[in-house]
Amino acid sequence: MKKHLMVAAGLAVLSTSAFATKARLQALGQDGRASFYLDDTRSVFLNPAKLNSMNNFVVTEWGDADDTTDSEANTHAEGGFFRKGSSLAYGLYLGNEYGETNATRNTADSNFQKLDNNMDLFFAGDMGVQWGARVQYASTKNEPTGGVKTENDALGLGLGIIKNNVEAYANLLLKDESKGATVANDSFEADMGLNLGASYGMGDMTYYVDYDKSGYEYKNAGAKTNASETTDMIFGFAKIKEISKTAKVFFDLNYNTTKTEDSVTKTEVKSKALPLTIGFETEATSWLTLRGSVSQNVVIGETETKGTGTSTNANSTTVNAGATMTFGKLMVDGVIGTTDGARNGTTIGTSASKDGVLATDNLMTRVAVHYWF
Repeated sequence: MKKHLMVAAGLAVLSTSAFATKARLQALGQDGRASFYLDDTRSVFLNPAKLNSMNNFVVTEWGDADDTTDSEANTHAEGGFFRKGSSLAYGLYLGNEYGETNATRNTADSNFQKLDNNMDLFFAGDMGVQWGARVQYASTKNEPTGGVKTENDALGLGLGIIKNNVEAYANLLLKDESKGATVANDSFEADMGLNLGASYGMGDMTYYVDYDKSGYEYKNAGAKTNASETTDMIFGFAKIKEISKTAKVFFDLNYNTTKTEDSVTKTEVKSKALPLTIGFETEATSWLTLRGSVSQNVVIGETETKGTGTSTNANSTTVNAGATMTFGKLMVDGVIGTTDGARNGTTIGTSASKDGVLATDNLMTRVAVHYWF
């Protein structure tokens, strides 16, 4: 009887730990927004219909409240809650900035107002077909006395459906515009972003496709300086194999292409790759789940720059590891051992920053805490 109870507890931990955070995604070699085949709380940003099965929790991602690109060394502070009502599931998330163009905007002119204080509102339901919707909104401004007024406004929409083994989604960036920087008629305007995708599950296999198109136009004192457009395509399949009642192995192979071109500077960069990812997730104890992955381009992996030539993408091998510590309904996620003895580029032993780190002395990075109710 005792043995059966231990097995049941192990299954509960493993199934619950599957609903994790960006730390889990990184540890398993997945994209920072969401995985195309692994169910995770981040999946609602790809397909908001996932909210029907992932709800009744609060999550906080530890980090800094800045406008730099989110990374393990400089994680973004963000979080929210998701709740299941009588007929609808709903949620509110603060600070998610995945896919924003702040790094490019900052390079164009650091005086631009960035996309900041982002808010995402979610709704989902089931009418025979599971559906979901996400609305993104952000607005900031600065009106100095006698200076240049700067402002940013952003609006996005996400839609998704799930029917049996078929999932489909569409994510639109309707507006992301900054006005005013060094002079009043400086402007930075993102194109309408379009992200479309679908997946089909068959047994322990998942087949998926994703299309993403984005771009921006930068005007310096009213004169167009850059007009860049990027198109990404991904085709792939993945397999989740249960090794035991408390352990799983993941295999993911996809072909992806990227094309970036600037109609003003006449530059063009194309890349293609065939990355293979192998990962695992296992219950080490009743309170600790461990995971890890290795990824590398196989056979295909090169970048072509117009007028320069083609080169192989070097150093494509990446290894990650992570853990979830479970204390009843409270869970702590983190990435393990990928800082190479440094935090934010500062050697341990000096005045190192500890943003997003649960340190004893350097146990976990990209830490997140979530509570299920």
